[in-house]
Amino acid sequence: MPMTPKSFWPALAGFLALSFTYTAVVARGEGNTIDAARKRWQDQKKRGDAAMSAAGSKWLEEHKHE
Repeated sequence: MPMTPKSFWPALAGFLALSFTYTAVVARGEGNTIDAARKRWQDQKKRGDAAMSAAGSKWLEEHKHE
């Protein structure tokens, strides 16, 4: 006697519930971590660019009259 087929709807509903929960909780935290790292890198680059610009300006002033 053949077995009656099982419905896939409960499994699909469970998968969707877990995937939305993951996205709402875990992925948001990962996104915030990446955004914070990007901001730190941009701030560090801005400080480095300012330091290089200041050093270059100082060098130009020292060597302007040669």
